[in-house]
Amino acid sequence: MTTEEPPVRTDAGVTAPAATPGDGPPPWVLRLLSLTTYVGIVGFVVAEVVQLAQHGTAGLLPATLDNALAWIVGVNAIMIGSGHLLMPDPIADAIGWPRGSPFQWEVGLAGVLIGVLGVMAPGFDRGFQLATVIAFSIFYLGAAVGHVVQRLRAGNTSPGNTGFIFWFDVVAPLVVIGLYVAT
Repeated sequence: MTTEEPPVRTDAGVTAPAATPGDGPPPWVLRLLSLTTYVGIVGFVVAEVVQLAQHGTAGLLPATLDNALAWIVGVNAIMIGSGHLLMPDPIADAIGWPRGSPFQWEVGLAGVLIGVLGVMAPGFDRGFQLATVIAFSIFYLGAAVGHVVQRLRAGNTSPGNTGFIFWFDVVAPLVVIGLYVAT
């Protein structure tokens, strides 16, 4: 005889069955997925090291903005958005959302859109870069507010709600805004 997990109640009052141990990909896949946020950060750091090695500090600030747009905004958002599109259930589990929500598709598309803007932004003028910074900042800072609301209203302490991603959602837009203003 097995016992079932109690249903998960969402903020909207909708209930969905909790995940069972046999659902979804194996734990190592979930662990690998949890590292995707770091890819953009690592790419940014490597790009900065290459910039310094090739050019020293000449033009460092504009190059840092370009690297942040390409990696922290672009690559990171494409990877995160793709996760929502391609593996919505494990992502929902990590965030503490119910599985099967159609909003996963919409969040994924928004993430990929912002990522494409970020990857393209270094090749465009300041106006395009500003639009990218605004889109990224609204989406990520808004997501951070959503994480806080979920924590307070629903007691959601899932790692994908209150862990590293929360801090990324707050700090990354502030860094990108700061770099844009500084250049």
